[in-house]
Amino acid sequence: MRRRPVWPVLVTWVVTRTLLILAATQVIPVGHRIAFDNDVSLYRFWSNTLLAGAFPAADEKWQYPPLAAVPMLAPRLLPFTYRDAFLLLAVACDLAVLLLLWRFAARSADGDRGRTGLWAWTVGAALLGPVLITRYDLMVTLLAVMALTLSPHPVVRGSLIGLGLAVKVWPVALLTGLRRWRELLEGSASAFVAAAVTCGVVAAAVPGALDFVVAQRDRGLQIESLTATPFALARALGWWGGYTTYRHGAMEAVGPGIAAAEVVSLAATPVALALLALWWLRAAPDARSYYDAALTAVLFLVLTSRVLSPQYLVWVVAIAAVVLSVRRERPGRSRRAAVMLVLVAAALTGLAYPWVEEDYSWSGRLPGTLLLVARNLALLAAGIVSYVQLWRATRRTGPAVDGAERPASVTSA
Repeated sequence: MRRRPVWPVLVTWVVTRTLLILAATQVIPVGHRIAFDNDVSLYRFWSNTLLAGAFPAADEKWQYPPLAAVPMLAPRLLPFTYRDAFLLLAVACDLAVLLLLWRFAARSADGDRGRTGLWAWTVGAALLGPVLITRYDLMVTLLAVMALTLSPHPVVRGSLIGLGLAVKVWPVALLTGLRRWRELLEGSASAFVAAAVTCGVVAAAVPGALDFVVAQRDRGLQIESLTATPFALARALGWWGGYTTYRHGAMEAVGPGIAAAEVVSLAATPVALALLALWWLRAAPDARSYYDAALTAVLFLVLTSRVLSPQYLVWVVAIAAVVLSVRRERPGRSRRAAVMLVLVAAALTGLAYPWVEEDYSWSGRLPGTLLLVARNLALLAAGIVSYVQLWRATRRTGPAVDGAERPASVTSA
């Protein structure tokens, strides 16, 4: 069967990324320049400290593992201003994600259907707006997509996950879908070794490299998080007397009930882990379920976090695009419902930040707050639907081998 050309995806990617660059640099005067320049300026400031031979451990905003220094320092290698170099590197990582998805989909026997994943990344990531290329999350997302698509071997996957963990902690969630004990042990061991070796080498050479371990301890509840959503809405409706304040690089909620909500948020993470563990112990996974479990785990991680910044959607959209690139032998195993909810959340995030961010972050006005509530409800629905679909698709229906059913491997895995 003749496959449709991929050039429409490439053209769309070029057009959307060009528009994002022009908007981020204000060549197209969209306003909110500080929102797009702030993090890049902070990275430049941190890179000066790193070049001086230390981590910015005294800065409460620095809460990242040692290899986060790499995307901070990399723009210094290019013969441009720091901002322009950072944007170019971000777009390069963006393109690398697209090419990895293309390669992954092309290895499927049904490549045309796999193109859906390319469109999900090309359009879905663009919906986030300039925040896509003005945060360093694209760099660690590239490592995560590499772990998902380059090789199904658990040691390879684990090593890439470990490198991602050493840049930003969230890729550790990708270990969730490794099938049964041997794969889990091999993948987890290689991830731990990769993370421990890289962090250890950097820590031995540069002071303050491991301070990130306790940096998250004093963080409060960011107003954008799922747990804070009822308070944001109640404030906009005049039912809550609390307020927001800028701390630890985010707008945190302060007032009646927040302490209890923080406890709920902290407790939600082990509950989410227990749900994933219950699935893992009872499921009959196949080669496709690894990607579905990765999406569910990352959604759970985002939903239970005390922080839910707009750039977190970069991670989720990328994993969702990988999920859409996997060939399904049975139509009932489609994950389109969860992915569509993710894309809706991405679009709502792009509408909310930074255009009406002040409504929910500072003033408590209703229009922007309603957008935030809708975004978080879409993400919550995506998490629930993703877990339910994962559970149903991997129920035991026949004899098991080594504790799990072993259907034929997907060709694109």
